[in-house]
Amino acid sequence: MTALAMLTDRNRGFAAAHPGRRPALEPTLKTVILCCADHRADPAHVLGLQPNEAIVIRNPGGRVTPNFLGSLAVLATVARTEGLSTRYELIVMQHTDCGLSHLSPDAHADVLASFLGVTPAEVAAKHIGDPREAVRNDVALLRNSFVAPGALVSSGVVYDVDTGRVEVIVSPLTSD
Repeated sequence: MTALAMLTDRNRGFAAAHPGRRPALEPTLKTVILCCADHRADPAHVLGLQPNEAIVIRNPGGRVTPNFLGSLAVLATVARTEGLSTRYELIVMQHTDCGLSHLSPDAHADVLASFLGVTPAEVAAKHIGDPREAVRNDVALLRNSFVAPGALVSSGVVYDVDTGRVEVIVSPLTSD
């Protein structure tokens, strides 16, 4: 059986239990989670998310990048256009043993710089090998971003893939 066949079979079970109505456009927790694309750090499992509770955006490393900020701006525009709340909590969730931490800031400076939206000389300051410092860095970047709405409450955590525990690195704080 292919992965697609298995997953579409699972979807039949999901669809059978579906309430038969469209969920609200706004997530119930009014939360956006930025996290790594790594399959070991899925926030639905790690944080026990239920359907429709949060918007989850995943990229390599769970990093605040120009592409992420662009996505956040689009989401804020949709919220304003639809008359939804623009007061959201944003949680940056990174994790230990991230694949990005296996890349050298020197040997892979060009690809990392392009992804992070910095110059190759600035890659080392992004703390690729230290998720706690990376979370601090990214939350600070987010709090100082003109893209992030003034009512955005941001925080940061690190998920330990060895223990299953999440550690709060940066507590929630309003960005205004």
